[in-house]
Amino acid sequence: MTRLSPTALFITSLTGAVWLACCSGYAPVASPSVAGPAPVPVAEVAPVPVGVVASEWTYESTPGKVLTTAHYRIHTTVTRDALLDRMPKLMEAALSHYRSAVAPLPPPEEPLDTFVFGNRPQWERMTQRFMGEDAGVYLRIIRGGYTARGRSVLFDIGMRDTLAIAAHEGWHQYTQTVFRDQLPTAFEEGLATYMEGFRLTGENRDQYTFKPWANPERFFTLRRAAERERLMPLGRLVRSTPQELMAGDEGDALTYYAQVWALVHFLREGAGGAYKDSLARMVSDAVAGKLAFSGRRSGRRAPDLLEAYTGHTADDLEPAYSEFIRQVTRVGSGEKVMRGDSPLDP
Repeated sequence: MTRLSPTALFITSLTGAVWLACCSGYAPVASPSVAGPAPVPVAEVAPVPVGVVASEWTYESTPGKVLTTAHYRIHTTVTRDALLDRMPKLMEAALSHYRSAVAPLPPPEEPLDTFVFGNRPQWERMTQRFMGEDAGVYLRIIRGGYTARGRSVLFDIGMRDTLAIAAHEGWHQYTQTVFRDQLPTAFEEGLATYMEGFRLTGENRDQYTFKPWANPERFFTLRRAAERERLMPLGRLVRSTPQELMAGDEGDALTYYAQVWALVHFLREGAGGAYKDSLARMVSDAVAGKLAFSGRRSGRRAPDLLEAYTGHTADDLEPAYSEFIRQVTRVGSGEKVMRGDSPLDP
């Protein structure tokens, strides 16, 4: 594994505040290959019944807990009982979603370590210890968290926002530990935003049903950018990185995440679902270490991968992608998104 290179991102929260979170890359390890069997139909992966084993844990002098589930070890100094109850349920439900939303994917071989601190100062000190000389990039985060070396490091930023960022960072945590090839930034972040949307269900509203469209933050950012003619052309989008956009207008970084969210939806539902299997094959190849152009730098690989797996260049797909955004942001779509339904449904 090579030295980690952090990628920064902005996420709009439900309250209109901004999260700054980071994820880190890892080195691709496999030989390039496009060929492979067509993906089998995506099957629902049933959420694991969440049996939680709680044990004592101390961070510095602060008492905390380790909440152990089938696939996670959640180290936390959070004291709010509601968040302690919901976090394990959310993470197990999110993992089931990661493994079934796009392609059938394997479970992690070892439990995934997630740290959720009760306040930012604790998170800062953990970041300094964990990231060492790279900590400065992460300490720029005002509200949120990051994932590096397969560990998510978060702090309590409110119930809904903490759970949503945990679902986003959980995708990075999953890919860093399970995928043998790294997806380029546009696809990795697009899929992470695709995994954010969920609704509370069940008689007591304590179950999590993940619905990728149930993401009003991304949707309304996308709509505003479209209304203001601030959308990036698809060719620029797949070549861009969050760092580049953050150096300019913060709004461009927010638009980036809304657009890569829309890009994954486009690949899943656009053009009558013509590219659904292409995306599934790309993700499956990344898991297996057979991702096309795995040795190229991320910025160049994204447009190459788009063409390799869909058979079309970004410029070729631009009209269809733009029309897709126009359709999903039209008047009346917001109500469907709030329900978690596709804006394309009649």
